Amino acid sequence: MPENSEPTTPSGVALGERVYAGWPVRALGFFLDFLPALILTTIAQMYFYSSTTVVTRTFSDGPDYQVFETHGPGFTFYLLYLIAILYWFSNKGYLEGTTGRSLAKRLLGCSTVDEATNQPIGVGFGVLRAFLVYLELILIAVCGLGLILWLWPLWDAKRQAILSDRTVRAVVYKD
Repeated sequence: MPENSEPTTPSGVALGERVYAGWPVRALGFFLDFLPALILTTIAQMYFYSSTTVVTRTFSDGPDYQVFETHGPGFTFYLLYLIAILYWFSNKGYLEGTTGRSLAKRLLGCSTVDEATNQPIGVGFGVLRAFLVYLELILIAVCGLGLILWLWPLWDAKRQAILSDRTVRAVVYKD
């Protein structure tokens, strides 16, 4: 082996023989972690749309017409969104950053660690990673670019998401 080359391992296996978590497990973990926030925001949207009323108006010397009037999002709407955001960043940012495992990763037997130290990535990188995962989700909804970012672990040797994992130098192992 030449001096400058690094040892190679099969795709999906780290040098220490730990196995990188595959895309299906990571996708399921994301869905399970995101589900409580999704439920809370769905309830918030129901509150918002339930504040819409139908009002009949009459033009002078003209026909009647109906309009939808909304009173805007109320306190419950903002409270539910705040709880969803706090849950997301406490679970994916703080918990996963300090222990290496979010609630779903505990259930699925996976851990997120710094690829250089094999230690949890810390609160700062955990919160940044949680934000970047959320950004990937927004990019999926807006333009489809996020779909490429989200599917990247399918063909990456370390099974890393190109935006969220590589930015904070994180890898996800199956324990």
